Amino acid sequence: MTVDNKQLTTQNLPPIHVKNLVTLRFINFLLSSALFSFLAFPCISQNLVPNPSFEEFFKCPGSYNYSTDGRLAPGWFSPTAGTPDLYNECSKGDADVPTNWAGFSKAYTGKGYAGIYCFVKGKEYREYLQTKLTKPLQAEVEYYIEYFFRLSSNSKYSIDRIGLLLSDSADWRTNDEPWGKSTYEYKMASAYSRTTGIWNKCRFFYKAKGGEQYLTIGNFSGDIETHTFHIKFSKAKEPMLDRGAYYYIDDVRVIAFEEPKKVKEKPLMVEGYPEIKVNETYILKNIYFEFDKYNLINDSFAELDKWISVILQKQNWKIELTGHTDERGSEAYNVELSIHRVEAVADYLISKGIEPSRFKLIGEGKRKPLSAGKDETAHALNRRVEIRFFEKQR
Repeated sequence: MTVDNKQLTTQNLPPIHVKNLVTLRFINFLLSSALFSFLAFPCISQNLVPNPSFEEFFKCPGSYNYSTDGRLAPGWFSPTAGTPDLYNECSKGDADVPTNWAGFSKAYTGKGYAGIYCFVKGKEYREYLQTKLTKPLQAEVEYYIEYFFRLSSNSKYSIDRIGLLLSDSADWRTNDEPWGKSTYEYKMASAYSRTTGIWNKCRFFYKAKGGEQYLTIGNFSGDIETHTFHIKFSKAKEPMLDRGAYYYIDDVRVIAFEEPKKVKEKPLMVEGYPEIKVNETYILKNIYFEFDKYNLINDSFAELDKWISVILQKQNWKIELTGHTDERGSEAYNVELSIHRVEAVADYLISKGIEPSRFKLIGEGKRKPLSAGKDETAHALNRRVEIRFFEKQR
């Protein structure tokens, strides 16, 4: 257990005015709404948590620890020997909202909330809330999980963490000790800050393994790992509160985000060629030049026209044109000739609306023959223009 030696008093804490609290809560609401609007661009499923804000009850709670069989409220139970508490505006006693034995707090939403001990000095005591989700989580689906927590105003200590556990089955334990393992642990910058004592949010994005159906909430760390602050001015009267950090829990959500089904793109096809992809080299067919010249013969235009729609469709693709000649002639001459020939191809495509900046032109001359033969068939095979696409660098 780590306890800060500094005793906090009302004199060394900056004031938190009611107006500021309302403003903070309003801002939090706006941010939450904005977050859900942003995340809701994919399809948002329903909340998988039953009775998420503890509005339903078996009977109106008359006092804390009113449940003796582990069932706290419809959909919620205690998985350990610890005894969580239920609060509601219907109660007129220790379990009332907003004023109850643990302090003063309105519900975050609705009329009720639950309460659990997350730390008791000198005793590794924990309370947990557990619920069975309305259906198991699906493998590889991403879920947004959140709940709101608030330190009760009569707590003598505050802590720096709270967490959650997702499991395939209910985890029943006969003791009331820390569990040690969790799926997610929300750690605050310190155990006491300006937001201590108001509603805070624990949120977590989780990609499911598949089959998880139980959600457990509480502090899973032991006293050694849990950082604490002693609140000198607390009005704790109950013995455990005088040594404990007691938190209200409200508005629990587990929501699946279903990505819109991607429409499978049709393969890019050009008549007479395999599927067109980036980083693949294609030899342009039926491209003809006058002998020893770089002017395109009219018969070549119909072949190039086949490529126009693909090139216009993929505006983020750069176009690499490479020219080759046969072995006849000097290397320097053939390099120059091959460059002029790919320029002629590019000029024709540009005349059809292709942006000039998309082109990269290469003249290889006779350096990369496809055939080592010396006959006219080999020469014809080596005289070619190749086209290749690659994505623009951002």
